[in-house]
Amino acid sequence: MSADRTLPGPVVTGFDGSPEARRAVGWAAAEAKARGLALFLAYAGDPAEVEHAREQLASMTEALERSDPGLDVRTLVRGGTPEQVLTAIAEETDAAMIVLGESHTGLFTRAVLGSTESGVTKTAGRPVVVVRGEEPAPDGPVILGTDGSEQSAQAAGFAFDFASRHGLTVHAVHVARMPIWGPASEPLLGGPVLDPAPGLPQEVADELVARQLKPWQERYPDVSVELVHGVGPAAQALTVQSSEAALLVLGRSDHGDLRRLLLGSISDDALHHAHCPVAVVRTQSVG
Repeated sequence: MSADRTLPGPVVTGFDGSPEARRAVGWAAAEAKARGLALFLAYAGDPAEVEHAREQLASMTEALERSDPGLDVRTLVRGGTPEQVLTAIAEETDAAMIVLGESHTGLFTRAVLGSTESGVTKTAGRPVVVVRGEEPAPDGPVILGTDGSEQSAQAAGFAFDFASRHGLTVHAVHVARMPIWGPASEPLLGGPVLDPAPGLPQEVADELVARQLKPWQERYPDVSVELVHGVGPAAQALTVQSSEAALLVLGRSDHGDLRRLLLGSISDDALHHAHCPVAVVRTQSVG
């Protein structure tokens, strides 16, 4: 299916009939409605299961049309991995975002092979939202993981835009630089990994964060902002903050120096442990 590039891109979400996927579709439908966008439901899998997939998609579409009759819902079925199919559809349609349900891959498999959400966030050139946890707090803050770096700049823009659309506050969480640890719950990735870059004094780090947030505060004057100093390893601090949040927003970069690669692992850890939906905004390379 080709999209009309004169129109805003849709919200694309993967659907396989699972309870996790249904929750993701509900979140995606609400966001598509809030943004005035179409919703694309995509099935990726074995071509032999196409007929069953079409039936599942038709049933989900009918339910959405009953609950939101004005929502433009479209369906697509393709063979391939969810990562391949969702990223391809998102590129073809110039999607505003990709929305996924959380996977329940075992710890050993996830450590060795990764997961759908990790794969999509590494390859998609647009925000990816993974719907995690129980029902997110409707009036909870948008948690933004920030350190004043280029990596978190685009994430800040997404966080402010989302907060403005939904009448929420932004809590900008800054964790002082310290040795980065692999996910403690996954022994294959555990143990300390030293960050080669020296830490910054707190006041300098706060200044960098404030400087990064300033243009977004000026652009979205309706959004209240609170700077929060996280305690402990970054992924752990962000996970704690997510317990009462509407959304956790993180940046990631998978190119460049060792520190950026390690920061990508922080996003991965949050994807598997946060208590609310997580938006990962990938930094785009220049040149």
